[in-house]
Amino acid sequence: MNHRIHMKRALALILVVLAARAGFAQQRASTPGDVAVSPIECWWKTDRSAIRVGEHFQLTLTCAVLDTDKVKVVVDESSLAPSALHLVPFEIVNGNRFRDIRNSPRRFFQYAYTMRVLGEDFFSKEIPLPRLQVSYRVQNALGGGAALSGREEQYSLRPIAIRVLSVVPKEAADIRDAPPGTFGDVDALLFRSNLLIIVAGVALALAVLLVVVVLVRAAVKQRAAAATRKLVVSPAAVLRAASRELAAVHGATERDGWNGELAGRAAAALRLAGAVALARPVSQRLAPRDATAGEGQVAIRRGLRGKKILLSASVTPNTSNRLRQGFGGQDGERHRNGASALWPGISQTLATFSAVRYSRNGTPDSTALDAALAEGQDLIRRLRRYQLIRFGRPVSMTKETSIQTWAR
Repeated sequence: MNHRIHMKRALALILVVLAARAGFAQQRASTPGDVAVSPIECWWKTDRSAIRVGEHFQLTLTCAVLDTDKVKVVVDESSLAPSALHLVPFEIVNGNRFRDIRNSPRRFFQYAYTMRVLGEDFFSKEIPLPRLQVSYRVQNALGGGAALSGREEQYSLRPIAIRVLSVVPKEAADIRDAPPGTFGDVDALLFRSNLLIIVAGVALALAVLLVVVVLVRAAVKQRAAAATRKLVVSPAAVLRAASRELAAVHGATERDGWNGELAGRAAAALRLAGAVALARPVSQRLAPRDATAGEGQVAIRRGLRGKKILLSASVTPNTSNRLRQGFGGQDGERHRNGASALWPGISQTLATFSAVRYSRNGTPDSTALDAALAEGQDLIRRLRRYQLIRFGRPVSMTKETSIQTWAR
């Protein structure tokens, strides 16, 4: 009885151990890293399904071998070279090997052979390719960068049959099938795309450079034009400035009376009016905003930024006489016709203020100066109306300079 009990217990223990070992083996087999992978796979491919005797066609051999950090398959490719491979009864005309393509854990290499078959015994038959044996070794990586090569093994490539036609059908427009894409086609397309990208990049860089050059030249021209652009103040603006200056002098004389400085300011304003009347140049100079008008100058502001321009003229009471004496012929006639009928009155008032400004003796005659100031304001108003009537036909009379000269 005890013997039977011991036998049952031993049998149960053996069954438990066997079940555990089976489960462990199944778990190991289900681990992804331990799944068996074929070290090499190869296949044939042709560019057409049927050929004619003597016709060239393309035969492609593609192989995928295992290539990882731990395991690497090394194929003996010496027998696959176009000069060494023999596929009787087919003749290899030429061939080439394309660049390898890696897609972990595989490395793909490809040979393309240009083939033909000659012989009168192959019409209307399917000719199989001879079985090809590919030699390879499996290398396992060891520590320290060393590798252990296994024994040489053979991979038998499954042959394919190629049909040879005898007669081309009358209704056939093209007996050639579409050629398959090869690694060489991929390389050619990749090279072409890289070349086009480089050309496009160079063209883009040249276009950007050209745009920069155009913008820089435009900016330089604009700055040069702005630097060399002459300030042009219209005769109407000059007369307004002269009128405002005489009004300011009138206000100052009512408060403080006449003096040499106020007489000089009135003379400067009348010189501007005389220059407009005689169509003489008016000097103008751009000055800082905080600059003050000097001797013989009248300041005005122009533009949205309020630029200050200093106006002055080299007209004297004797200017009209010098014009008559200094010019003859057509030039003299032009200057004589340019003198306004208002100039004699402007000349007299200018002479009055100039005499007071540059006189060293005596006190100013306030009555005479008030009368001259009123006469000058009236002449400027009349001159402004005259210029308004002649609007659109003024004579150019501006000049940019910083040196003022006039007779005293």
